[in-house]
This record gives sequence, C-alpha cells and structure tokens, in this order.
Amino acid sequence: MQTNSFQHGSPVRIFKLFVWAVFLCGVMSGPAAIAQETARDQPAPSPTSAKDDDIEKLRKLVSQLSAEVGRLRAQVARLEKYQQIDYLRAQLMKEEQRSETLQRELSDIAAKETPLQKRLDEIELQLRPDRIESSLAGVGSMRPEETREAVRTQLSNEKRRIQIQLDQFNLNRRRLQSSISTAEASIPVLRQRLSEAVRAAKLSGPEVN
Repeated sequence: MQTNSFQHGSPVRIFKLFVWAVFLCGVMSGPAAIAQETARDQPAPSPTSAKDDDIEKLRKLVSQLSAEVGRLRAQVARLEKYQQIDYLRAQLMKEEQRSETLQRELSDIAAKETPLQKRLDEIELQLRPDRIESSLAGVGSMRPEETREAVRTQLSNEKRRIQIQLDQFNLNRRRLQSSISTAEASIPVLRQRLSEAVRAAKLSGPEVN
C-alpha cells in the first residue's frame, strides 16, 4: 500500500517542484532583463558628439581670451595717451620755467652792465689830457710827466678790465636772447600738441584733468 502511495504521489511532487523552479527563475531573471532592456533603450554616448562639445568649449575660451586681449590693448592705448599728455605737460612747464630763468639772467646782466658802462664813460673822460692835468693840479711832483703816465696807465687798465666784462656780458646777452627765442617759439607748439592730446584722450576714454 505504501509503495502505491509513493508511486502515485511522486509525479505531483515533481510537478510542484518544477513549477517552483520556473517561478524562482522568473523572479531572479526579471530585474536583469529589465536592466538590459533599459540599457538597450538609452543611446550610448557618441565619440563624435563629445569631441564637438570639447571644440565648442575651446571656441568659447578663445573668444573670451580674445575679448580680454582687446580690452587690455585698449587700456594700454589709453595709458599711452595719458603718458603722452603727462610728458607734454612736463615739457611745457620745463620750457616756461626755462624762459623765465633766462629772462631773469638777462635782467641780471642788464643790471650789472649799467654801472660798468657808467664807469667806462667816466674813465673815457678822465683819460683826456686836460682832465689828467686837472686831476693833478695842486699835486707837487718832481716828475710830473711820470705822474701823468701813471694816472693814465691806471685808468687804462681799469678801462680794459671793464671792457672785458662788458664784452663777456654782451656775449652772454646774445646767447640768452637766442635761448629765450627758442623757448618762446617752442611753448605755443607744445601747448597745441598738449591740447590735441587731451582732446584725443577725451574721445577715447575718461576725461583728463
């Protein structure tokens, strides 16, 4: 009896085991199949597309750098214009101060020449024979001719020294007048160049004081 029971029950248990095996295989293989299906649905990244993205990024970077270089060049150009303005202002002030200094030196020469010229005129009169005689009147001398010659020599030496000074002043005056003329001629030119530089800087940038 037991043998028949086993023989009749074995196919049922085998069928149940088969069903459970099929069910477990389905459960385990389900997620893997879903994952594979999802992977198939998503397109794989294209190497060409990635390269295009890199090229586009490089283009943007080059464009930004070019814009920065242009901005720096414009700033350098403005600074050069301001530097030129400062240089022209310094040159103008230098020429104006030089002209004033030369004018003062010329005035000093004139101030020194006046008394020397006056003394020279006096000596010219004193060298006249009658004036020498007059200056020695009342002066007792055993050798009047030698006395007159000594007076004449003294006045002549003084005249020579004064004339040398006046000649040197005359040379200096000519030199100063020439330098003053050069400075006065350059001043309006520098003012014009400065005005043009300031206008150019105002057109291309902030106002220049």
